[in-house]
Amino acid sequence: MDHRYLHALTLLFGANNQSLIETLRSVPDTKTLWFLSDTELSSLKTINEKIRERILSERATIDPDQEWDRLLKNDIRAVTKQDASYPSLLKEIPDAPTLLYIRGSYDFSLHQPMVALVGSRKHTAYGEQVAYQLAKELSQTGIVVVSGLAFGIDTLAHQAALATNKETLAVMGNGLADPFLYPKSNVSLAKKIIERGALISEYPPETQAQNYTFPARNRIIAGMTLGTVIIEAAEKSGSLITASLALEYNRDVFTVPGSIFSPASVGTNDLLKKGARPVTSVRDILEAFPELIVIPKKNSSLPCPLEDSLSPEEKNILVILSHEPLHVDKIIKAARLETSSANSILALLEIKGLARNIGGMNYIRL
Repeated sequence: MDHRYLHALTLLFGANNQSLIETLRSVPDTKTLWFLSDTELSSLKTINEKIRERILSERATIDPDQEWDRLLKNDIRAVTKQDASYPSLLKEIPDAPTLLYIRGSYDFSLHQPMVALVGSRKHTAYGEQVAYQLAKELSQTGIVVVSGLAFGIDTLAHQAALATNKETLAVMGNGLADPFLYPKSNVSLAKKIIERGALISEYPPETQAQNYTFPARNRIIAGMTLGTVIIEAAEKSGSLITASLALEYNRDVFTVPGSIFSPASVGTNDLLKKGARPVTSVRDILEAFPELIVIPKKNSSLPCPLEDSLSPEEKNILVILSHEPLHVDKIIKAARLETSSANSILALLEIKGLARNIGGMNYIRL
């Protein structure tokens, strides 16, 4: 299968178009399909009149070699299920993308275990703490955190993985060329992910994000990972689509229990009632995959070598902090430091990924 012509055909048919998939069963040579005449195209029952007319009107404007060169110039790879660089678990799902675009340094042939962390765009402070902590600890055990680069929980999951200097993968509902990265506020985060992981999409590089592209990309998140963790989800959250797809693909679904009074936890608590695995610590996720992951002993915390290099003042404040929000005034009082000194130390702890300002000058330990 010639990748150049498959990419060019995707530009005409659209991403994961069923018509293209069915046509390739009868004309497996993509170059042959590209050059079929009007009469030959008309004889294919898998191609309807609308697509046939589009091929005939637009094919002459597309040069497969030039389009392929444009991919390479943008450092974007295009892989098929026959390639080692195609996510291995994703090959198993019935609606896996025919062609997958990848931008970044991550090597899929390493077959590292992957877990998806997704959740609400409008998360609570509790959801923020949980997402960051779980993503950080999963990354420290060697699991690759996968999410969708959306606002909220997705963003936190990627940031936590990068803070531990580990890889993270973002599955996008848009093309991977710079002008089409979405959301715009996460473009700088996307660039960091490219350096330490990868952006993934089934859409050609110059595809604009649309409402329908995000539910479609959720199947890739669910299909390429061992399991999906839902941090927070309202009653009709898009994250529940990912959970449903994960179950359909026979993957594990985990969810973090939330307050019965919080609208952000209605969906996750409902998943628990339906049999999702409850998560109260990272161990609950790790224990589902004992053959793949080394699980830390119960009486030991995950390693944090940074703590050994902290100054006495930094260690003092870290001891004061916990996973419950603490206002800076109380931290200053407990640490018996000047305001300027305490603020400087807190800023350093944030840079080192050991503390976080969750808003209103309230800090938590990570």
